[in-house]
Amino acid sequence: MKYLIILCTSFLFLFTSCNKNRFKVDTEKINLELKIKRFDRDVMTMDTLDMNQSILKLSHNYGSLFSRFVTSVVMIGSPDSLNFSNHLKSFVRDSMVNEIYQESQLVFNDISDIELELTEAFKYIKFYFPEKKIPQIAMHISGFNQSVVATEEFLSISIDNYLGADYVFYKNIAYDYQLQNMTRSKVAPDIILGYLMSEFPFDNNAQLLAGMLSRAKILYLQSVIMQERTEAELMGYTVEQFNWCEQNEQNMWTYIVENKHLYNSSQLICSKYLNPTPFTSYFSEDSPGQAAIWVGFQIIKSYMDNNKDITLPMLVEENDYQRILENSNYKP
Repeated sequence: MKYLIILCTSFLFLFTSCNKNRFKVDTEKINLELKIKRFDRDVMTMDTLDMNQSILKLSHNYGSLFSRFVTSVVMIGSPDSLNFSNHLKSFVRDSMVNEIYQESQLVFNDISDIELELTEAFKYIKFYFPEKKIPQIAMHISGFNQSVVATEEFLSISIDNYLGADYVFYKNIAYDYQLQNMTRSKVAPDIILGYLMSEFPFDNNAQLLAGMLSRAKILYLQSVIMQERTEAELMGYTVEQFNWCEQNEQNMWTYIVENKHLYNSSQLICSKYLNPTPFTSYFSEDSPGQAAIWVGFQIIKSYMDNNKDITLPMLVEENDYQRILENSNYKP
């Protein structure tokens, strides 16, 4: 897994096609039990009267995660930098950080359900991609910073970004459209999304078609790996947003094609279709953001439904997106 920091803004209906069922795995036969490491607790309850020993302990137990956390998440410098121990002590003793931490302990006291869902998901990854390393999973407090931090050894999620849509501090740091995904139920999907994005990165400078389908491939993998999650949940959509996409699928596709956007590589145009926003500006204000990724998802599903010989590793390796489109027999 490559070093990566991801701000997850992920992309309640069950799939009607059989594409997920053909990838169903008997996970009881796969030996894996995932336990989440509470990096958040180990940092926030460290002995601030003996900082040298505390820093050594965190470095030993968390290695690359601790280094990435202090340098790129809370940005207090590297452990060998001048005054590092004082900066870390100030972070741990900060009144607002402590208030956030206390709230997070209420929401994430018992995380057995999250561990169970992640264990099931990573069993799928182990089955279909046995060459991939399963990272250690952790939780941290970032002060509303990056949601997912991935290193060679660890994948950690900032649980203070998932305290509930009505959490009082979010009103000052998040837009209304983001709040629906700042909930506990999004933790497991965002961890898996972060893992997949780090292992199977997409090209941000590609044409719109490539941007749509490369992201949709990740979403398709996630739908197979997390069998119990619905398409709406994985996209981070409300029921109303999902319904809008279903009702306007043909109109969206027609607009993209007729305006010659499908093969356009303009960053401005692509970003309006693919980036997290309140709505997709080329469509209606009733549309959800990233609606073009949802369209891409339908193309990938059609491609896999109509090409039963294509395995998940083959899908990941296929970067000829024109070929995927042509062989998908996609007809919205």
